Amino acid sequence: MSANKLAAFAVAGAMATSSIVFSEPAVADILMAAVIVGLPLLGVTRFGTVTLLNFAAWLAFVALGLAACSVSTNIDTAITHQVVTLFLALGALVLAGYVSADPEPRFRLVMNCYVAGCIIATAAAFAGYFQLIPSAYDLFTNFGRARGTFKDPNVLGAALAPAIVYTAWITLRHPIRHAMIAAVVCLPLCLALLLSFSRGAWASTAFSLVIVAWLGLVTTRRASDVQRMTVVAVIGVITLVLAIGAALRLEAVGGLFEERASLDQSYDQGPDGRFGGQKKAVGLILDHPLGIGTYTFRDTYHPEEAHNVYLSQFMNAGWLGGLLYAISVFGTLAAGLFALRKRTALQGPLIVTTAAFLGLVIEGAIIDTDHWRHFFILMGLIWGLVDAIPSQFAAEARYDD
Repeated sequence: MSANKLAAFAVAGAMATSSIVFSEPAVADILMAAVIVGLPLLGVTRFGTVTLLNFAAWLAFVALGLAACSVSTNIDTAITHQVVTLFLALGALVLAGYVSADPEPRFRLVMNCYVAGCIIATAAAFAGYFQLIPSAYDLFTNFGRARGTFKDPNVLGAALAPAIVYTAWITLRHPIRHAMIAAVVCLPLCLALLLSFSRGAWASTAFSLVIVAWLGLVTTRRASDVQRMTVVAVIGVITLVLAIGAALRLEAVGGLFEERASLDQSYDQGPDGRFGGQKKAVGLILDHPLGIGTYTFRDTYHPEEAHNVYLSQFMNAGWLGGLLYAISVFGTLAAGLFALRKRTALQGPLIVTTAAFLGLVIEGAIIDTDHWRHFFILMGLIWGLVDAIPSQFAAEARYDD
């Protein structure tokens, strides 16, 4: 077996199992470890400037986080958290290098296998929520909300977002046969997103889809594309509304939807609620420029984490560490937005990854996303695609000649 095929199998396995995370380390983590070690040894990676600069920022961020662990209430657990962060950042690094070396087919491989993993999670969510399999309800739901093969319904909802954005893009811009298949896949993913009852995931997915549609319109080259996108969008929205309306007629869905759709949740209010915790976090950040150490906030100052990844990173790694985290995240977003302006074959993949990543960046303001695997997958894809742009221009120039 050639090095390219062996690498493709490893990446496909890691992506397809990325949604099966009942416990840690998960199967996907073991496969990703093989990817991290194996792909550079196989010689199938090419690391560009954007990737290396961002990874350097993550190395410094983790180092500052480890230094702050010295004042954590539970040093061993805090160190483990930072080591996991380093592992996920290494995964993004190697994935970026893999995609950069041959961007178009490798982007499709990553996303197609990621969607396959989301289909597995969706099937588990349906089996549990609707009790299609004995004892599946307790295994695949949590507090009446579908969690599928994840530990938390909020993570299920957020993990489905990139798959929904990708399949929606195929429906809007790819050949009809591929578009129809993507539409059939997208619908159950959207229903599983609904059953996760994650308000943040609902909002971020909707926002990402709006961004995808808008970017698709402003970057299109043909009037026929605009007509196609308009028709598909209208049909898709009508179909989705009808499907969601039918689901809401079910008592098990409608009641919880009405409760979760409210913006006034009891656990958000008061000094021990979500917003009270964020207010405490801001005060602690201002008073501790070197950070208070990972998990100290939830162990000492508040019943749970801050539900804001940016505040958490400032507490975990101090002012400099939090700034490095923000620079990398928002720098990645800016790089993707800048690169997708260029008319190359990578414009579509960049639109998909940047729009999906933007949704997660916004969702980070209301939940801790620092160890979400799909966050690092998208980040690595953007790094790799942006680094591949110069070589893509060169290849297209040679083809034109």
